Amino acid sequence: MPKLKRELLTTIPAKSIARLAKSGEKLLTREYDDTAERYNRILRFPRKEIDSDEFIKLVYDMLIAFKMNSRGAKLSSLTDFKVSIKKHVNIIQSLAKYKLEKVKTTDDSFTATIDSLFDNLRLTQTKSSLVTFSKAMHFILPDLFMPVDRWYTLRFFYESTPVNEKACFLQVFEQFRQFAHEHHETLKAQVDKASCWNRNMPKVIDNIIIAYVSEKMK
Repeated sequence: MPKLKRELLTTIPAKSIARLAKSGEKLLTREYDDTAERYNRILRFPRKEIDSDEFIKLVYDMLIAFKMNSRGAKLSSLTDFKVSIKKHVNIIQSLAKYKLEKVKTTDDSFTATIDSLFDNLRLTQTKSSLVTFSKAMHFILPDLFMPVDRWYTLRFFYESTPVNEKACFLQVFEQFRQFAHEHHETLKAQVDKASCWNRNMPKVIDNIIIAYVSEKMK
């Protein structure tokens, strides 16, 4: 596994969760205010219909809005993106029963499924797939997967972006899982406030990281 620079549980105290979640949400709203309604539509969409053209187009457009089709990233064409999601929809829907804080580390079938999806979902035209994969999976299954980006998430956890992106994804997922399990009630309180971007536990934790990096790692 890649070497962690810091861990969530030892870096973020419980007393800071509410403040950082709110601060991270404000920062995200400032940058992506025009995408909030699209995010709401994604969250409201029935998960049994994630292979519908309408839903996949929503996810695709959201990835573009989050700059997943610029810089080093290059999305697959919408047609190829749809084909890949539809091809793996049964595997993806098998994960819909999970919530981040309820996943058990002893569930080998869960890890094997994630491993397979990471290797076989074809969402980009480039070899670098970690960020796009994580964001797409967050939009598809928002109660389970966290979005990962290089400026906040990877900067928080690592000195530099790990070479093994799949191992990195699984390691970051485990960090989020442990934090969600340990601070479930405090994090749930942020979700229950039904604010704009703190709508599910993975995103609340992501917003906490955004705020921490913005405050401590300028």
